[in-house]
Amino acid sequence: MKKNLLFVFADQWRRSAVGFMGEEPVLTEHIDTFAHNSVICTNGVSTAPLCSPARASLLTGKHPLETGVFTNCKIGTDIRLRDDEICISDVLKKEGYQTAYIGKWHLDEPEANHTKTPKSGAKNWDAYTPPGPRRHGFDFWYAYNACDNHTHPHYWNDDAEAIYSDTWSPIHETDIVLEYLNNRSKEQPFALFLSWNPPHNPYDTAPEQYKSFYESKKLSRKPNVKLGDVRHHTEEAFPLDQEAFNELQKGYYAAITGLDDQFGRIIEFLTENDLLKDTLVVLTADHGDMLASHQLIGKHVWFEESIGVPLIFGGLDLPSGKTGTVIGSPDIAPTILDLLDIESPESMSGVSCAQSILEGTTDKEKVCYIAACPGRDVFLEEFKRAGADPRQFGWRAVRAYASTYVVDVGYTPSPHLNRYFYDLATDPDQLSPTIVTTPMAVESQLKNWLIATGDAFLEHLE
Repeated sequence: MKKNLLFVFADQWRRSAVGFMGEEPVLTEHIDTFAHNSVICTNGVSTAPLCSPARASLLTGKHPLETGVFTNCKIGTDIRLRDDEICISDVLKKEGYQTAYIGKWHLDEPEANHTKTPKSGAKNWDAYTPPGPRRHGFDFWYAYNACDNHTHPHYWNDDAEAIYSDTWSPIHETDIVLEYLNNRSKEQPFALFLSWNPPHNPYDTAPEQYKSFYESKKLSRKPNVKLGDVRHHTEEAFPLDQEAFNELQKGYYAAITGLDDQFGRIIEFLTENDLLKDTLVVLTADHGDMLASHQLIGKHVWFEESIGVPLIFGGLDLPSGKTGTVIGSPDIAPTILDLLDIESPESMSGVSCAQSILEGTTDKEKVCYIAACPGRDVFLEEFKRAGADPRQFGWRAVRAYASTYVVDVGYTPSPHLNRYFYDLATDPDQLSPTIVTTPMAVESQLKNWLIATGDAFLEHLE
């Protein structure tokens, strides 16, 4: 029988915020143990550091501008993952897998775009995704689209009647995972996708048992954290003093420690039921969180705290080790399929990095391309008035083994082109960028990628 797949990804979890990386004082005992016996990817990169675009890339193995999901699926836009996109779940379903999705989806259009009173009760960006092509081959469904209520979550199964819980969402979702694994058919391999919403803000919702680990601790902070006026990407600045930062940091870490506990429960089940050796386990995130680095909160910027994600491949008796190969979001689906001995569809533009994982080697020539487009309502309205396409703006970047090259034209229809180069070997905290006045050689790689993906951003580089 084919090998199983367990794909676990959290929302807004940055690469450095896990114990085994040794960079931040966060407790992840179970994940550290698992990582010690797995392959750690030290250069996992979100090639679209925003929820919906990143998720579309993870599932389709394509770059965000190729999927059409260039910003979040939200009120006021008709953006969603198209029915005709081929997702890894579609491939696995066709290969005879029993497929399951549990947790946050955020790839469907909000129902509020079409009615003020949907039968499902979905509000704001949320939506009930009915059985059919929008579920992309997932048989078992226990999910919601977008709702950041971690302590009173809700879900939909196969009808529009919501299922409510008063349990912290990662605990509840892990309960559902274990129930599913217990009740699944033993005659077919399984492909189970679990998407936890924390540590995505709000940052103060983890159960007290996890907050208590950090209550009396004086936590170190990253060298690039600067307090005072901070902001969420392009939004207005707000004051953040040391006390408020301490609470934010402790809440973020507490959520991650809570996720660690839930991950440990799943690995314990797989081990006790003799499933781990027959199951490929992948642990990652859609994107990271700035957490006051460079006076920023959230994501959608090119700094490592935003684009860097944890990435571990384990189970299947894979050899333990590390790889520094740059593995971007679109590379993960073809890599998984390769490790499961399944051919990737031609639609996937990501590349398999299975060789780096199996051999524990690093391909220092491998790069990934990152895209971010304007998406806030205020910007979309401005582009609409100007008759301009927001997908042509924002920034693009090339993340190489030890550097990041950025071309930024801004988030308004009046572009102001800036180029930045970050040497991650000598300046890992990205405190001293080189302001580039003449395009560097790497820009030719960026141009080729823009051409290959049909990205109109190319016009700014001609």
